[in-house]
Amino acid sequence: MILVVGTVGALASVPGQTAGVSVFTDDLSDTTGLTRLQLSIAYLVGTGSSGFLLGYGGRAIDRFGSRVVAFVATVGLAATTFSLSFVGPMSTALGLVVMSIGFGALRFSGQGLLTLSSRTMIAQWFDRRRGLVSSLSSAVVSFVFAAAPAMLLVLIEIDGFRTAWRLIAVGLVVVVGTTILVAYRVSPESAGLVIDGGEPMQDRAGNPEATPIQVGTDDDATRAEAVRDLLFWAVTLPVVALASTSTALTFHIVDVGAEQGLDESMIVRIFVPIAFVSVPVTLLTGWLIDRVSPMLIAGWSAVAQLAMYLTVGHLDRTVTTVIAVISWGAAQGCFSSLTTAAIPRIFGRRHLGEIAGVQMSAMVVGSAIGPALFAVSRSLTDSYRPALWLSAVVPVAALTLSAIRLRVPTDT
Repeated sequence: MILVVGTVGALASVPGQTAGVSVFTDDLSDTTGLTRLQLSIAYLVGTGSSGFLLGYGGRAIDRFGSRVVAFVATVGLAATTFSLSFVGPMSTALGLVVMSIGFGALRFSGQGLLTLSSRTMIAQWFDRRRGLVSSLSSAVVSFVFAAAPAMLLVLIEIDGFRTAWRLIAVGLVVVVGTTILVAYRVSPESAGLVIDGGEPMQDRAGNPEATPIQVGTDDDATRAEAVRDLLFWAVTLPVVALASTSTALTFHIVDVGAEQGLDESMIVRIFVPIAFVSVPVTLLTGWLIDRVSPMLIAGWSAVAQLAMYLTVGHLDRTVTTVIAVISWGAAQGCFSSLTTAAIPRIFGRRHLGEIAGVQMSAMVVGSAIGPALFAVSRSLTDSYRPALWLSAVVPVAALTLSAIRLRVPTDT
């Protein structure tokens, strides 16, 4: 049940994810009068601001639990989509302010809090099979996110983007909000169970208030200890790089295709084969993360990203397109293991919300920088390729850290 409802929560974050925002970009540009570059700047400001606030979201999860935070995030996401459905023509200055706030609220509530609380809940409930369980959830999420742009476009075609956002808001509150209130549980300890679906604890069975809830152990790392450890950055940098570049490519996907002579229908279809590659890789790395060092998964992710960045700018050629799809899917397939399973395995569960919140914050800030960087590259050089080359610096740094940590003895 935890796996299913946690996955539902992650799926509900689509309106706040780049895949859910990108299909509204043209309508927002036409309605507000902002250019693509100006929207990218608003996206940078809004997403970056939300990223810096996510650390507090992680603390809230540790203090109040995933159910409370996920419900608040869902209501916030619904309120944001409903509010944005009323935007109209604005001056450039006012438009930048309004859309920065709107994008910030979308990203903070959807990509940030709702995703973080759902992933954290799943990670809290499993230990021995945490990697496999998180990979199953991510496999479903990958398929739905790949299909999300096409599904949202159909919704927009019914009666415009305003009605689409209002229908999404109603669905979030009624369906997702109810699911969270009824089925989300903070941890197995809070439900009188032991981790991995074990038998009820004798002192709590039938009486959850019998003893104070203690999640994890006293040896689990604190947030400060984790961020000072190279292990944290070795597993975080690859997902930050992928979040940044994938967000940028998704945000500008139509224009990326136009640069290479591909029409909208052709370039949007690239996400489907990427999903078909990422799903088996996700399941494989989910199985492996419970058995090998997380540094190996981080290293593989960095290598796959390097291949992706060098080829995704040449999608007009068959060979490079195949390499780009495989490498993009492979990098995406490592994402779940490094965000859901690696952190609790290395640092424990006691302060999981805070530590995962720092990682999520870094990812959101990275996803804020990506679209703006690519827009500047397009504006200055008339091409997205320089931004792709520059993006390769972070995976190289991640690969270096992974190699260093693999050579250093560790208990993980």
